[in-house]
Amino acid sequence: MLVKTSAVRLSRRDFCKGLFAIGASVCITPFFTSCSVISKQHFASAYTDKQGNHHVAWFNQNGDILGQVNLQVRAHDLCYVPRNNILLAFSRRPGRILYVIDLDTQTIINRVKSAKSQHFFGHGALSKDGKWLYTTENRYDDSYRAHEGIIVVRNTNSFSTEAQFSSGGIGPHQLAMLAHEDTLVVANGGIHTHPAKARAKLNLDVMQPNLSYINMLTGKVVEQVKPPDHQLSTRHLCLASDDTVYVGCQYQGPAHYVKPLVFSHKRGSKLNALQASESQWLTFKQYIASLAVNRNGNVIAVTSPKGGVVGYWNRHTGTLRQLTMNSDCAGIAPLESEFIASTGHGLLTSTGVKVEHPLHWDNHMIAI
Repeated sequence: MLVKTSAVRLSRRDFCKGLFAIGASVCITPFFTSCSVISKQHFASAYTDKQGNHHVAWFNQNGDILGQVNLQVRAHDLCYVPRNNILLAFSRRPGRILYVIDLDTQTIINRVKSAKSQHFFGHGALSKDGKWLYTTENRYDDSYRAHEGIIVVRNTNSFSTEAQFSSGGIGPHQLAMLAHEDTLVVANGGIHTHPAKARAKLNLDVMQPNLSYINMLTGKVVEQVKPPDHQLSTRHLCLASDDTVYVGCQYQGPAHYVKPLVFSHKRGSKLNALQASESQWLTFKQYIASLAVNRNGNVIAVTSPKGGVVGYWNRHTGTLRQLTMNSDCAGIAPLESEFIASTGHGLLTSTGVKVEHPLHWDNHMIAI
C-alpha cells in the first residue's frame, strides 16, 4: 500500500514568488531566473513513518510516491543499478545490513550483511559499468582502538565480497567514482566510533579528517588532502561532470567558532573553501548534510537540517548566490537546471511543486 499524501500543490508562478520571498532576507541575488517546464524524472530516498517504521520510497518530480518497501532498520543513502533496475539501501551507521530492492516487483530480493566486526557507514558507490559496488565500512574490536576505515568491494550479481582495502583514514563516509579515471574519492571524516558506544564520538581532540583518492586497480591511496582545521569532519561529497569534488563538513569544535563548511577540489590542487560571509556560514550551524550539482553544471546546492537552510553557490566562481530557509531540510538532487529537495517534516519541493507526505525523509536523495 502506498503512503497517502496530504498534498499542497502551488502554481509555477506562486512557487517562484514564494521561493524568492523565503530567501529575500538572507540571500544575495537569486540564481533562479525563471521556472521552466522540465522532463519527467524519478528519485528515491529513505524515510521513517509517523509510527517509527523505516522504508525506502521512489517518486516522481511532482512528489507522487510510485512505490515503497519496508525495512527492518533505518537506511541512509541509496544507489541505483540501472542494468538490474534495483535500488541498494545502506543502513545507517552502525547498521550491518545492505538491502537490495527490485523496483519492478517492489520487493527486497536480498539482505547483505557486513562481515563480522564490521559495519556500514551508510554510503556506497558503483563502478562505471555497474558491476562492482564499493562501500565505506568500519572495522572494530573489543579493544576500542580506532582502526583505519575500509572500502569493501562486492559484485552486483550475488553481492559477495571480492576485495577490501584501506580508505586512507578513520571514519570513511560518502564516496564516489570519478568519471574520467579509475579512481575512487572518499571523505574520511576522521571520527572514531564504536557500536558499543552507539553514536558517541571518541576522538574529537585528535581526529584527522581527509579527502582520499584511491586507485581502483591497486587499492592504493594516490592523493590525499586535509581540511584547514583538524576538527572539520569531511563527511559528504558530490562530483561535477569534470570530476571536481565538492565536500561538505561537520565542524566538531566549539559552537561559537565559524568555519567554512564546503570545499572544492581538483586532483593535483589544494582544497578551496567556497565563499560566504561569517554570518552566512553561521546559518548552517556547523553541519552540512547533502550536496548536489545541477545538470547544467553551474550550481552546487547543499543542505543543513540543523540550520534549516539550503545554500546555492555559483560553481565556477565559488560565490554564494542564495540561501533559502527550509526547516529540517534533508536530501537534495538535481532536477535539470534546478533541484528537488526533501525535509524531515515530509515535504518534497521542486519547480512549481510543494507536496507534504506524513513521514520523515532521511538526509539523502538520489536521481533514478
